[in-house]
Amino acid sequence: MGISPLFYWVITLRALEIKESVRASIEPQLESMGYEVVDIEYRREPVGMVLRVYIDQPSGVRLEDCAKASSLISSLLDEGDIIEASYSLEVSSPGIERRLTKVSHYERFKGQKILVKTKRSIDGRRKYKGKLIKVNDSGFSIEFEGDKVDLSYCQVLKANLVFTGEKDTEDE
Repeated sequence: MGISPLFYWVITLRALEIKESVRASIEPQLESMGYEVVDIEYRREPVGMVLRVYIDQPSGVRLEDCAKASSLISSLLDEGDIIEASYSLEVSSPGIERRLTKVSHYERFKGQKILVKTKRSIDGRRKYKGKLIKVNDSGFSIEFEGDKVDLSYCQVLKANLVFTGEKDTEDE
């Protein structure tokens, strides 16, 4: 018969609970060290379950920062016994095409090119690539194919910066 959709929903819900528990456990400590927790992923991969934590700081993230954060995160998670199953921990910078997960990320990267994937089709589209031109607490606008597209954060499945090789912010 196969696996029911309910099974996947329960697994997804559990992964969300774990991500939120991990964030609550590690974020205050990492912030006190000057790091921002940009994103957290908890997912099954060919090697098993992987907990991936993306960190950033104004001066950028070096290998030493990832090692220091990894050690702290590992200790905090072991103390809190948040994840019962075995998993691999990875700590990384968000990279050049970083995800935008908070309103502050959209504000910080206003004027840059982004790729947005929406949860549902809007006017027959689910992907929008364009310049981020306006940001507020409820949503944002991008310049897309010569038009302005307004999106609310609740419509967004995923949003990332797009590397263009140029500095294209409105400060120029």
